Amino acid sequence: MTFDALLEGKPEQLKKTAMQLKGLALRVDKLIVETVYGGSKSKVALYSKGGSNNVLFGIQLSEKHCILYLHHTETADTMSLKLEGEGKHAKHVKLTEITPELETEIKQVMKNIIRVSRH
Repeated sequence: MTFDALLEGKPEQLKKTAMQLKGLALRVDKLIVETVYGGSKSKVALYSKGGSNNVLFGIQLSEKHCILYLHHTETADTMSLKLEGEGKHAKHVKLTEITPELETEIKQVMKNIIRVSRH
């Protein structure tokens, strides 16, 4: 499955936001690997380093939001991002667009997560 499968049928603004997040995830560390999973209803792109068992981020689209999943939030500095969820392994941020300021913050949070991950 490809990243394009996540974008199918979603609003243009969310597609743009998802592509921005994908770019950030792949540029923040040259060893990040993207893997896209899912069936007909739910698809997610996961970004890992050092093997698929070390997931750092994830991207999923709903009809109203682009959802950025962040792992290692219990130890990484997530700055002022408004994290949601009760997940044991990941929390998430719901986005509709990314300003240049928010992009800078997300990039730094991704770096912080990589720093505290085991790879």
